[in-house]
Amino acid sequence: MRNLNLHRRRLLQVGAIGFSGLNLPSVLRAGGQQTAKAKSCILLYMDGGPSHIDLLDLKPGAPPEIRGPYSEIATSVPGLRIGELLPLVAQQMHRAVLIRSVRHEEVVHDPAVYQMLTGYKHVSSAGGLKVEETDLPQMAASFGATVRTPAVMPKVIQLPQTMTMEGRVLPGQNAGVLGAARDPFCVDVTKGGEVGLPSFGRDPQVSLSRLDDRVSLLRQFNQELSRLESSDELERMDEFQSQALEILRSPRVEEAFHLTQEPAALRERYGRNRHGQSVLLARRLVEAGSRFVTVYWGREDQDWADGRGNRPANNPWDTHRNHFPLVERSLVPRADRALSALLQDLGDRGLLDDTLVIWMGDFGRTPRITREWASRDHWPHAFSVLMAGGSLKPGCIYGRTDKFAAYVEEDPVTPADLTATIFEVLGVNPHASVVDTQGRLHQLSTGTPLRELII
Repeated sequence: MRNLNLHRRRLLQVGAIGFSGLNLPSVLRAGGQQTAKAKSCILLYMDGGPSHIDLLDLKPGAPPEIRGPYSEIATSVPGLRIGELLPLVAQQMHRAVLIRSVRHEEVVHDPAVYQMLTGYKHVSSAGGLKVEETDLPQMAASFGATVRTPAVMPKVIQLPQTMTMEGRVLPGQNAGVLGAARDPFCVDVTKGGEVGLPSFGRDPQVSLSRLDDRVSLLRQFNQELSRLESSDELERMDEFQSQALEILRSPRVEEAFHLTQEPAALRERYGRNRHGQSVLLARRLVEAGSRFVTVYWGREDQDWADGRGNRPANNPWDTHRNHFPLVERSLVPRADRALSALLQDLGDRGLLDDTLVIWMGDFGRTPRITREWASRDHWPHAFSVLMAGGSLKPGCIYGRTDKFAAYVEEDPVTPADLTATIFEVLGVNPHASVVDTQGRLHQLSTGTPLRELII
């Protein structure tokens, strides 16, 4: 086994010849998939936890200290009403499924983020968690491990930045036990909405003919090595290297990252900010062939400042203080524009049936308003998630909370049920397993798919 590992390391080194700054075979390495109901997925993750009771599950009959200052508005689905802060999303609800009964027990961000992204409960419910090699994989990385179809794009991508809190990376965002080679490919988008273009190009001193010669030499090396060792990974290396070469040759790969090719009016519709441009980029990436793109909210300059001109440095949606002005004037307007634009854009392009969209966060916010700061705190016991596209039944509501949006009364949904549903819609058996770096089996999900929502 030691010799085989050495051969693998050498193989990866040789496989990177002619690539500048990126080991494309590692990015492309993935497992197999069944027939998909949706070809790709865009996950929009609201870092910190958006307020369900102010946005998607309002309780107009509750007392003021529960219901808050906002009213319900009609949507494009008769009888379905959501919060007045989401007027653009309201016009797109005929494309979406509103799940109002998600719940878990994690009241701290670290384990809550981990569970929402992986579908698994962390071994600890404390804050301050560190990323460990024993972490279970983010759902996108697990999905990537099942995909065997050829790719001309990195299959699993995340943007605009890795989520952090107090200087540490929050767990649950990488491939964990599946190994760093299956980590999502990271793309940076600045606070101003500019894309940090990844380097897919070959070394400028290496011509295409020289690159072809080196690839030919590499394949001879692989053939010779295959006579010495027998391994599924070795057998598939040539496939990944061929895909990597295709990326180097294909101009449309780099073009997918150029938002300047989009009409100015469409860029405005998504919002000229970090989140809006990241969501537009996600659409371009799945259109170009990526399979699972995760868009974290990413830290942005707030549009709202207090009476002294101070702009709060909240962990995006974690609105313990200044909740209502932040939600109303900064956070929700950006989210409303980006999500509604994505649903309409995918629909107009005929891509929504092939693309699953998820909008979610760590948890909800407390139904009862904290008087001292006129704010809402962490609340995992009942909150809402929006899904759209793929083979989901559009325009419906799933689950119900009590009269204060505090607890689930009907059809409870766990994070594991969500991941199972996502895998099911993407055509993957959610209870199938993939092999981790130690040769152990990792089950994709322990949840139950919400088949009532799937056509």
